[in-house]
Amino acid sequence: MKRLLRHLCVLIFILLLVSGCTNTSPKLEPGVTPPPLDLTPAPVTEAPSPTPEQSSRTAAPTEGQNVDELGNVILSANHFERYIAFTDILVYEENGDTFVDLTAINSYPRLLLCAVNISFRGETGEEIASGSLQMPDGSFLLALPEGSTRLYARILTDTALTDKSFVLEFDAATGVKPE
Repeated sequence: MKRLLRHLCVLIFILLLVSGCTNTSPKLEPGVTPPPLDLTPAPVTEAPSPTPEQSSRTAAPTEGQNVDELGNVILSANHFERYIAFTDILVYEENGDTFVDLTAINSYPRLLLCAVNISFRGETGEEIASGSLQMPDGSFLLALPEGSTRLYARILTDTALTDKSFVLEFDAATGVKPE
């Protein structure tokens, strides 16, 4: 039995040595390598169709319509929401409290004022906790200059939220508007 076990160990050792000796580095085989591609452009036989210009305008403004500084027609009260995006969202717990850190990116050329609420949802979609985003100075009225601004929220709850889904919603009473 000892002898069989020793032979089995030697056989496994030899198999491990042999399996580690394969060379997988790439190499060129002259008989298999295709010739270089001819990258000269083919002659154009017909004129290409013009590419339509990309525009961020929602509609062509007509006389008497309000437009923002980027030339987009203001059609609704939530028009300026399109210029704010949220990235780098982090939900974490520290000393028994739950916090949310994120970056708000304002792509509008002026300061935008707004308020944003965050609500966490349970398995069936019901709200289980909520809070409001704050500026670094603690203000709940967000004054977002053009570019990136770090924001945070403290969520008062005893429930662990790091694995829950959440929704960021602009406060309807405050709206989003330029200063």
